[in-house]
Amino acid sequence: MKKALVLLLLCFGLTQAQANNLKTDEKSLAKLVDSLTIALVNNDEAWLEANLTVDCTLNDPTGQSLSKANIIQAFSAKGIYSLESMKAVDMKYSLNGTEASAAGNIELDGAMATPDMVDVSGTYIMRTNFKKTDQGWKISSITVSQ
Repeated sequence: MKKALVLLLLCFGLTQAQANNLKTDEKSLAKLVDSLTIALVNNDEAWLEANLTVDCTLNDPTGQSLSKANIIQAFSAKGIYSLESMKAVDMKYSLNGTEASAAGNIELDGAMATPDMVDVSGTYIMRTNFKKTDQGWKISSITVSQ
């Protein structure tokens, strides 16, 4: 009986530890998504360089796919996007070991030069994938759709 009780308590303790790790990872991912929106608005090339994986892609609502270098260039001070604000809302996170994803909406206020300035303000669906690296979680892909 004591062995069964000890085994039950051990299993409960491991389950609690795993649940705490998931909550910690989910908070890290939420912070990463919030930081991404800030970096895109602020044309923060250094943040994008540090937090996107080498093979990161962004698929936009027009079907265009951008590589990491193109993402950084498009959201630079001289890039095609001029964003006033961007906010992630209703994000849901799913974790699976060293990979994770987030799905929800982004509320965007801004414009895109094509070569004329086109208003791109609105609410979009965003799905973001992540990979856990030696340096922590990084963004491996972003898909934005209407």
